[in-house]
Parts: sequence; structure tokens; C-alpha cells
Amino acid sequence: MKFFIKLNILSALYAIALFIAIELIINVTHISTLTGWDWDNVYIVIAAINVIGLLLSTILFIYLTKKWTIGRKYSYLSLLLWAPYFILLFSYFPVVFPINTGVTLFPRYSLLIYGSVILYPVYILFINLYASPLSTDYKEIRH
Repeated sequence: MKFFIKLNILSALYAIALFIAIELIINVTHISTLTGWDWDNVYIVIAAINVIGLLLSTILFIYLTKKWTIGRKYSYLSLLLWAPYFILLFSYFPVVFPINTGVTLFPRYSLLIYGSVILYPVYILFINLYASPLSTDYKEIRH
């Protein structure tokens, strides 16, 4: 039962990390309006935040995966479990905070968002592969 809760917390954290990165991209016009910066400056700051966030979240995810799900095959369920949390966040956030209504994105940003969502399970797989130890014990392999 504890493993199931930890797995869901880790999956929710995966979803939150991607959600924050996408929401920053979607709300460039609102951030530019609020701060008074040019769009180019906002793009640069958001790109820097996303890169730093990716690096820090990767370190956090590897640490939590090693600590909570070490050596378990079921840790790979996070490849699927992040999606429902992401869908919930992405569908209910605009209801609670309706700041991105009527926003039309440039096609390249839509492509970036779709590509991120499609490739995100590969990112999670690499984290799980890196955090899981390779088994060299014959008894452990046999079972």
C-alpha cells in the first residue's frame, strides 16, 4: 500500500513538472503584459526556467525513484500514471485560474507542446532505467 501511494505521488510530480513547463509557454502573452517585458525577453526567461526546472526535476525524480521504488518492476507504471494527473491539471487549472482563455499559440509552440507530451514517457523511462539497479545476483535474476 505504501508503494502504491509513493508511486502515485511520483507520477503526480511528473505531471506537475510537465504542466508547469507547458503553462509557462502558453501564458507568454500574459506574463509579458504583467511584467511589461518584450516577448523576446519573456521567451528567454521562460526557456531558462524550463531548462533549469528540467535539470532540477530530473535530479529530484532520480532521487525519489531510487529511494522509493528501488528494484521494483511496478515502478515502470509511472510511465502511464502521470497522464491522468496531467489531464486533470490541464483541464481544471483554466477553470480555477482562467488566465489563458482565448489564447492562440503560434504553430511552433503547439508543436513543441505536443512533442513534449509525446516524448515525456521516454524521459520517465530513462529516469526509471537510470534509477533502477542492474541485477547481477543469480538468485535475484532467477526469481
